[in-house]
Amino acid sequence: MQKILEPSAWLGADIQDSPRWVYHLSSQEIAEIDAALRSSTSAGVSLDQLTRESFPLPKLAGRLETLLDEVENGLGLYLLRGFPAGDYNKDDLRRIFWGIGLYGGTAISQSKRGDVLGDVRNIGTAPDGPEFRGYTSNVNLTYHTDAADVTGLFCLRAAKQGGLSRIVSQARIHNQVLDERPDLLAALYEPYHWGRQGNELPGQSAYYTQPIFSVFEGKFAGRYTRTHIRTAELGGETPPLTDIQAKALSYIDAICERPEFQLTMMFEAGDMQFLNNHLTLHTRTAFEDFDDEDRKRHLLRLWLAPPNSRALGPGFAPFYGDTRAGAVRGGFPGHGGEMRFQTH
Repeated sequence: MQKILEPSAWLGADIQDSPRWVYHLSSQEIAEIDAALRSSTSAGVSLDQLTRESFPLPKLAGRLETLLDEVENGLGLYLLRGFPAGDYNKDDLRRIFWGIGLYGGTAISQSKRGDVLGDVRNIGTAPDGPEFRGYTSNVNLTYHTDAADVTGLFCLRAAKQGGLSRIVSQARIHNQVLDERPDLLAALYEPYHWGRQGNELPGQSAYYTQPIFSVFEGKFAGRYTRTHIRTAELGGETPPLTDIQAKALSYIDAICERPEFQLTMMFEAGDMQFLNNHLTLHTRTAFEDFDDEDRKRHLLRLWLAPPNSRALGPGFAPFYGDTRAGAVRGGFPGHGGEMRFQTH
């Protein structure tokens, strides 16, 4: 339990205005994306058959390699900005993000429905219960990680009001706990019980164990989603949290609320945000939608297993299964065996 010295151990206040994690797409790169869209559409290539060869991005591919490196070995986040989303219909935008995602790794299922390309929008999901998924609500969310190595979000339409994205560094939280409450840190390296939020396969336990923090083969990895741990707490089938475990989680929550830890950004239409879930926590403030259905806040989401991901410690195996570097892992397997490109 030593201080994490990786580049991902940042304070939000220190990198808020840094150009390191923001890249503005050039007109040539936008034209290249448009050309890939047009050529793959005119050729009749369906999304499930789309490949990097049928969605060629020769200029942008180098930037996407830089993105992958920064997300895995740098700050743990990256933003592509400036794509003119308003010039395209939603079917075209879905194809564009799926095509770009092919350069980021293997897309994995985000729920038992088998959606490999998900829709983040408010459909009125109640903010409680064992199957709550924050991406289908408009309420204020707690800091969390998604159940994959990397999350990609593509903003099609921004909210009328609210919906601020906040990101914090897990490694910096780790270091802060070490500095201020080292008595709590050991508990965060021990396994907690988590709920699968109703996505377990037939015959599979609704619960699994995983630590919050880990260091394996010299690299840090964390994972924290309080609502999933709460599901296990309330299920009555797993041991209750110990007093020190509960205090350790509350301390993480308190650190996340310190303004200097937070990197904030308001999504603009066309933004593509990528986050390493082993290095960052993220949240979103409550938002208000427009009345017009087509103007309501709408993001597309990818969960990616990139080829350059880090090896994970054995404590991550109950959920991720294959913990080797670069493995295709994570997500919630679809129950029907088919890939879906939209969340219903």
